[in-house]
Amino acid sequence: MWLFDLYVKFVVFWISYALRLHDFIKIKFTEKLRPLVPGVRVEYIKIPSRDEGRFIPALRYTPEGATGALPVHVSFQASGWVLMRLGLDRYMLSLFSKRMNAAVIDVAYRRAPWDRFPSAQDDCVDATAYVFANPSLYDSSRVTLGGSSAGGCMALVTAATFGPSKIKGVFSLYPVTRIESYAGMKKHKVQLNKKFYSGIVIPPWMMSFFVLAYGNGNDAELNDARFSPFKESVYKFPEHILLACGDADTLYDDGKVLIEKIHREGSEGQKRNTEFLSIPDEAHEFNNFPQSPHSVEWRDKLYDAAIAKLQAAWARP
Repeated sequence: MWLFDLYVKFVVFWISYALRLHDFIKIKFTEKLRPLVPGVRVEYIKIPSRDEGRFIPALRYTPEGATGALPVHVSFQASGWVLMRLGLDRYMLSLFSKRMNAAVIDVAYRRAPWDRFPSAQDDCVDATAYVFANPSLYDSSRVTLGGSSAGGCMALVTAATFGPSKIKGVFSLYPVTRIESYAGMKKHKVQLNKKFYSGIVIPPWMMSFFVLAYGNGNDAELNDARFSPFKESVYKFPEHILLACGDADTLYDDGKVLIEKIHREGSEGQKRNTEFLSIPDEAHEFNNFPQSPHSVEWRDKLYDAAIAKLQAAWARP
């Protein structure tokens, strides 16, 4: 058995390296699709972690000329918990920073398979705690979280960890909300619309690989709310949440069922202010790799909706 386990780890490591290399090339050749918005300053920062002597890399976007403690949006990239993608969301986050006059922090949490569950989630929590520990830089009364795919999952979990008194809103884009067995993945993570303009389709086997790479291989993790925000009590979430997903994305149902649960079990404020934005004819990551005018149009509509939701969350006392 130990020999088989060693073989599986070897395969997971090499597949992870291959995926990283492929993803690096893809991002490098499509950089022009994600320009830095003019009038925004970007800087590399190191955030203290719970582990002595270890720091979490991050990028901070701030409007040029901004002073004082700014409202802050903390964001976690899509990665499958494996891919190294700090800076992928450059266009979106610099746009948010400029239009909301806010500090926006892009966090490079730890990646599998070198660091397993819950290491990435712990880094997201530590990065958010850093914001509250620095009131001279950030307005702690106006803190929101966001992320895409695995990052969207961890934004929801982190929001529930701190609670609605501290986290005012969440923008979660095509998030994973339910970690399941492979049979569960095949049942729930299906492509409902076969037609799409941009993005990729993540089949159940690939999602299972990401879970295998990040998880520790025990059944208890399938019921851990730190892995599956759908398992969390809805009252731990803020009132203002926007979940969005393309209807050609295999994670479409994940976002939809979480919002339905909040509308079924949540407070009146949650029912009024949480919404699911269905994006027609688009797949996973369409916004970062748009290949048609349709995709660009819906990317812009999506970002407008996200900004409106986050600003509404900050306006709430």
